[in-house]
Amino acid sequence: MEKAKLKKILINAVKILVSVALLYFVFKKIPFRDVAKLWSTLHVGYVILAAIFFLASQVLSTKRLEFYFHSNNFNLDFRSNLELYFLGMFYNFFIPGGIGGDAYKVYILNKKFGWGAKKITSALFNDRLSGLLAICVLILFSAAFLFEIKWLWLIIILILAGIAFTYFLTKKIFSTYTGIFFKSFSLSIIVQLLQVICFILIMKSLGMNDNFTIYTVTFLGSSVLSLISFAGIGVREMLFLQASKYFDFNPSISVSASLLFTVITAFFSFFGIIFQLRKLNLKLTEK
Repeated sequence: MEKAKLKKILINAVKILVSVALLYFVFKKIPFRDVAKLWSTLHVGYVILAAIFFLASQVLSTKRLEFYFHSNNFNLDFRSNLELYFLGMFYNFFIPGGIGGDAYKVYILNKKFGWGAKKITSALFNDRLSGLLAICVLILFSAAFLFEIKWLWLIIILILAGIAFTYFLTKKIFSTYTGIFFKSFSLSIIVQLLQVICFILIMKSLGMNDNFTIYTVTFLGSSVLSLISFAGIGVREMLFLQASKYFDFNPSISVSASLLFTVITAFFSFFGIIFQLRKLNLKLTEK
C-alpha cells in the first residue's frame, strides 16, 4: 500500500514538474505581460457565456457517470453524484500530491455504501474511455475540414473503426456497459462540443473571429495530451505555441485563451471545497 502511495506521489510530482517546465518554455517565447495585456481587453460577456457552457459540460459529464453507476445498480441520486463530481474536480486540481478525484470517489462510495471497489473503478474507467473516444472522433471530424476531399473516406473509416473497436472492447471486457455504450458516447460528444464552444467563446472574448477549426483540433488534442501534465496545464499552452509555427494563427491569443480556460476550470473546481467543508450527504434514488 505504501509503495502504491509513493508511486502516485512520484507520478504527480513528475506531472507538476512537466507543467512548470512547459509553462517556463512558453513564457520565454511569449512573455506573461503580453498575456496580461490581452486579458485586460477581454469581452467579459463572452467569458461569462464560456463559463456557462463549461459548467453545462460538467453537469452532463455527471449524468454520463450516472449511467455507468446505474448499470451496476449503484443508484446514487443525481444531486449526490454532482456534489461528488465537483469534489473530485477539487481534489484533482488543487491537491495534486494527495488522493486523486477518482480514487476519492472509489473510497467514499465503498465506505458509505459498501459497493465493490473494482466495480466502481470499472465504471469510472469506462466513463473516461467514453470521453476519450468522443475527443478522438471530434478531432478526426474537425480535421476533415483541413484536408483535401480525397482524404475524407479515410477519416470516415478511422472514425467508424475507432467506435467499433471501443464497442467490441467494452463488450468483451466490460459487458455490463454494452447496453449504455452508444447512449454514453452520444452524451460524451455533447460534453466535448460544449467545451469546444466554451473555448471558441474564450477566443472571441480576446477578439479572435476566424481559424476556429484548427483551434478546435489543437484544443481537443491538448485534452488527450493533458494526461502527461498536472490538470493539462502547460501541455495545452505548449501545443498551441508549437501549432502556431505550422498554422496561421496568433500564438499570444491562443496561449492566453488556453490559460483562461484553465482559470475557468479552476474556478468551478474550487466549488468542490464547499461540499468538503459541509461534508457529503450522499443519498440513493428512491425506488
